[in-house]
Amino acid sequence: MVKTIKGIKISPGIAIGPTFYFKRDQFPIPKNRIQASDAEAEIARFQQAISKATAELTQIRKLVLEHLDENHAIMIDGQLMILGDPELIRLVSQYVRQENRNAIWAFFEVLSTYEQLLQDSEGYQKDRAVDLRDVKRRVIFHLSVDDAYLTPKLKEPAIYVGDRITPSDLIHIKDQGAIGIISQIGGVDSHVGILARAFRLPYISHIMNLEEILSSSEIVLDADNEEIVLNLSDENRKIYDERARQHELLNQKLLTARLVSSSCDGVPFRVLLNIGFVQELKTINPHSVLGIGLFRTEFLCIERNAIPNEEEQFVAYRDTLQAMKGRPVIFRTFDFGRDKLIAMLDLEVMHRDVAFEEWGGIRFCLDNPEILQTQLRAFLRASIYGSARLMLPMVTRIEDVLEVKKMLETIKRDLKREGIKFRDRFPLGVMIETKLALDILEPLAGMVDFFSVGTNDLALYLIGAKRDENLSKNYYHPIIFRAIHKIVQTAERFSLPVTVCGEMASDPFALVGLIALGIRIISVNYSALHAVSDEIKNVRILETKTLMERLLQEENPVVLYQLLRDFYKNQMGTIPQK
Repeated sequence: MVKTIKGIKISPGIAIGPTFYFKRDQFPIPKNRIQASDAEAEIARFQQAISKATAELTQIRKLVLEHLDENHAIMIDGQLMILGDPELIRLVSQYVRQENRNAIWAFFEVLSTYEQLLQDSEGYQKDRAVDLRDVKRRVIFHLSVDDAYLTPKLKEPAIYVGDRITPSDLIHIKDQGAIGIISQIGGVDSHVGILARAFRLPYISHIMNLEEILSSSEIVLDADNEEIVLNLSDENRKIYDERARQHELLNQKLLTARLVSSSCDGVPFRVLLNIGFVQELKTINPHSVLGIGLFRTEFLCIERNAIPNEEEQFVAYRDTLQAMKGRPVIFRTFDFGRDKLIAMLDLEVMHRDVAFEEWGGIRFCLDNPEILQTQLRAFLRASIYGSARLMLPMVTRIEDVLEVKKMLETIKRDLKREGIKFRDRFPLGVMIETKLALDILEPLAGMVDFFSVGTNDLALYLIGAKRDENLSKNYYHPIIFRAIHKIVQTAERFSLPVTVCGEMASDPFALVGLIALGIRIISVNYSALHAVSDEIKNVRILETKTLMERLLQEENPVVLYQLLRDFYKNQMGTIPQK
C-alpha cells in the first residue's frame, strides 16, 4: 500500500531511487597494522595532528574571549585540556608501539573508551562527552591522509538520509552522484539549503522517522509536494518517472539558457548570481549569467570548519574570477553571524549557546585584523585575474569604511615591496542592512562605488516587533519599501548603482515593488535565477512607476502585499505556483 510521509521543502525537485544512510561520528576507521619500524613516524604524525587541532582551538578560544567572556571560553578550555592530556598521548603511543596499530585506529579506540566512561557518568562528567566528540572529529580530520572516510561515501546514485548534513558533506555526495537529500534537521535559509538549491538537489527536512524510510528499497522524494512516497505501485511509478524526467530536462535547460538583460519594454535590467562555494560554478554556464552579485566568502570557512589561510583564499577567489571570464564578481568580506560562526566552528558544545547573536559584519573582522588582513591580501592578489569587486557587510559607521581603506593601502604597499602583482583600483561597496547604515547613507555614498541592499537582515533590523502575523515574509512591511526608496534616492544623487541581493529579490510580487522603486540590478540564488529572468522579460517596467507612490503611502503590510499581487497578475496574466 502506498504511503506518504510529509516534511518541509528545502530545495525543489523530485528524485526516485534507493537510500543511503549516514550518521555523523560513526567513523569507518581504517584498522590496519603498521610495521614496527614505522611506529615512531606514526606517533609523530599523531602529535602533529594534536598540534594542529590545538592551534585551531586556541584561535577559536581567542575569538570567543574577545567577543564574549571567560565563561564561554571555558567551553573551549575543556577540549584543549583533552588535547594536552599526557595520558592520552601515552595510551595512543602505547597502542602504536606495542600493537602496531595505525594512529587513527589507536586514537579512536582511546577516545571511544573515554567517551563511554563519561556517558556512563552523571551530571557534569556526562556533559563532557560532547567535548570528546568534538575533539575526536577534529583530530581524526588532521590524521587522515585521505579524508574520504570522514564523509559520506555513496557506492551508487542514491538519496542521502541522515539526521543532518553539512555543507562539505553535500559537496562530497554531489560529486558522487547523490540525487536527493532527506534529513531530520535543516532549514530553508540554512547554508546547506542554499547549496542544495544551487546544485538543484531535491531536499526535504523535518523527517523524524528515518527508520521507516530506510526499510524501503526504493523511495520517491517529492520535494515539490513536500512528501516522501513509499511502496510505489506500478501505475504511480510511471507518473513519478515522468515527473523526474521533466525535472531533469528543466535542469539541462537551465545550464544552457541565457538571462535577459532588459524588460519587454526595453528598460535595461541586470540579474546577477549569489554563490558561496567555488564548486557551484561547476553547475552553471558562465556565459549564461551577467556576473556574481554576491560571493559569500564566509562559506569557505564553513566548508573547512576553519578560517582558510591566505593561499586557500587566493586560489578560491582566483578560480572564481577565471571561471567568470571577465564578468564582474563581488566578493563580500567575511560576514560572521551566529549561524555562520557556529557552522564554521562545528563545535557541538556551542550549538545551544545564544550569546553569539552579537557577532557579525565588518566590525567582527576589524576587531580581528589578522583575519581581515589575510583576506584582503588574498583578494588583492586574485584581483588581476578578472573583474573583482569588494563589498563590506553590516556597515554601521563611517569609520568602518575608513579603517578598511587604510588597511587596504597598507597591504598594497606590502605587496609592492614583495613584488606581488595586484589591481590597484577596483570598485568598493557596502551592504545597507541596518538602521544605523540608513542614517549615514549620504556620507557613505561619498566614500564608495556601489550600494547593495541585504533585505533579509534589513527586515530583521527594521521590523522587530512590527512583523505582521498575517504575513510569513516580513519584507512586505511598508517600512522596508520606504527604506529601499531612501537608498535608491540617495544612490541616484551620487550616481551609484544599487543591487538588491536578499530573498526579497527572488519573490515574484516583491520584485515588482523593487522595480517600481527604481531597482535595476538584483542578485539571486541559482534556483531562482531563471524564474526571475522570465519575470523581467515579461514585465513592463515603465508601467510599474505608477505603483511607487501607492507603495510609499501604504501603512498596512497585508494591503501592500495584495496591491503587489494584483499588479503582478494584471501584468503577467497569472499567479505563479508556490
